[in-house]
Amino acid sequence: MKTIEEYYAAATALFLEAHPEIKAGIAALSQQDAETLGMSLPALQRMQTDRAYAAFTREKKLDGMLFAIQLAEPDKAVAAQAIEAYLRQHAEALGMSWEEFCIKNEL
Repeated sequence: MKTIEEYYAAATALFLEAHPEIKAGIAALSQQDAETLGMSLPALQRMQTDRAYAAFTREKKLDGMLFAIQLAEPDKAVAAQAIEAYLRQHAEALGMSWEEFCIKNEL
C-alpha cells in the first residue's frame, strides 16, 4: 500500500493526463512567472497542479484524498485498506474514536 502522498502524486499526474489543456497551461509557466511570485518554477507548477486538482474535486463534490486513492489504486482490496487507513487517521485527527467516526459519517 502506498502512502497518502504517493496516491495524491499519482492521482494528480493522472488528472493532468486526462486534462491536456490544464497540463499545457501549467507546462507553459515560465521561470519569470515563478520569480515574480518568489518561487521556483517546479514549486509554481506543483502549486498550480494542486489548485487545478482541488478545483476539480470541489466542483465534483469529492473528497480529494479518497478520490486520489480510488483513482490511483487499481487493486480494489488495497484501495479499501488505504481508504480505511486514511479515514482512521482523519478520525484520530478529529479526536474521535473509530466507532464514533463511523456512526457520525454513517459508515
